[in-house]
Amino acid sequence: MKKYNGVSRFKIGAFAFLMATTSLVVIPSSVAADIPTVKLISPVISGSNSVDRTSNDLQIPAQKWYREGSKSLVITSPEGKELTLKFLVTKDGTAPWAGQNLILQVGAPYSGSNGTWDANGTEIGPQAGTWSDQAAGQVTATTGTDGIATFTFKNKNSGAKYKTSDILSGSFQFSDNANRRYTQFKPTIAGLGDYTEPYLIKDIINVDIVQDATAVTPTPTATPTATPTPTATPPAPKALPSMRLISPTYGPSNSVDTTGEIAQYYSAKTRAYYTYIAAGSTLTLKYKVTSDGTAPLANTEVTLQANSQYSGSKANWISGTTKIGPGSDTAPGAQLKGKTNAAGEVTFVIKNTDTTGTEAKPTAPNAAAPTVGRLFGTFKPIIPGYGDKDADVDLATFDVYAVAKATTITCIKGKVSKKVTAVSPKCPAGYKKK
Repeated sequence: MKKYNGVSRFKIGAFAFLMATTSLVVIPSSVAADIPTVKLISPVISGSNSVDRTSNDLQIPAQKWYREGSKSLVITSPEGKELTLKFLVTKDGTAPWAGQNLILQVGAPYSGSNGTWDANGTEIGPQAGTWSDQAAGQVTATTGTDGIATFTFKNKNSGAKYKTSDILSGSFQFSDNANRRYTQFKPTIAGLGDYTEPYLIKDIINVDIVQDATAVTPTPTATPTATPTPTATPPAPKALPSMRLISPTYGPSNSVDTTGEIAQYYSAKTRAYYTYIAAGSTLTLKYKVTSDGTAPLANTEVTLQANSQYSGSKANWISGTTKIGPGSDTAPGAQLKGKTNAAGEVTFVIKNTDTTGTEAKPTAPNAAAPTVGRLFGTFKPIIPGYGDKDADVDLATFDVYAVAKATTITCIKGKVSKKVTAVSPKCPAGYKKK
């Protein structure tokens, strides 16, 4: 399992399902000028033939994986067919850049790409192993005077399980699907990186290989009419047990959603997010545990991992008499046990004990976490007997910030003396600080 930071930090910027937007590129005003760009111009991307996952996959600017302006979308291509990708390369977001060798990684590092393609007689893919740090292969094309580089591939896969409508439905899970066939295409230019200067703003294209809708279905031979057999009712989808945080409640206004960073390792409805608490705060975390997402799971012992495994949590806590230190890749800081009541509810009380190394107070409860000097703890619920993909849970991370201490000053007015205690104490009107 990959290591994650906060609720998670899988470098999906390196293996996200990344794609392009429009044929005419406009760099956002917040992006620095004079930055080279590589943008997909064909096929032309629209809302009806792609899924935009830029926010989920790239985590800009919270994570330092890609520069603002890079895009992540998902498109489809029929199995066994040709796929032509045309990229416009510019020097500065506007001026075409001729004579550049554009390298296109096929099955980019960490993407888990399992599609197979023919590129000018060379077969590329699938990517070796699972989430390899090496691309399956790469091809190079030189930009013309118009700054355009063209790549043509022939897909070699067959037996696709999904149709285009499945992929573009908005509910399809883009990770950890045994029946999925896809390849990530990532453009690069030698000497330019993803985030560190000098950098390249780019479209990274994830192509799902789907059933060929144009395939001709043979005309069936006429047969005598038979008594129709009733169609069997397909089994209902399996409902997973769940352990959800119901108090306090967190949403877009008071937390940052990081579910996209861990999606491939957990069930489809698992959530992950972080928010902020003051050092020394007491957390009262109340969970609702169900057997199928609805029915309460009563009188059942459950576990709450404090400073969960792989999270990189370094905050310090105490729960009852249990002191909780930093977690590691091999063990959480502590395994807290609790038993649900008749309503399937269980409560854990945890107090933060950090006095040093805390973060600065955030400007808002949904502000981006600091990239350095971060102090946090992740809490992961576990229902005994169910793995990460077998139960829907809420992974909550709490970043710990410093609390300004109150001080006391003495104020005088003639012979009258007053003491004022506050974070930033000031003397009343007419009084002077002694």
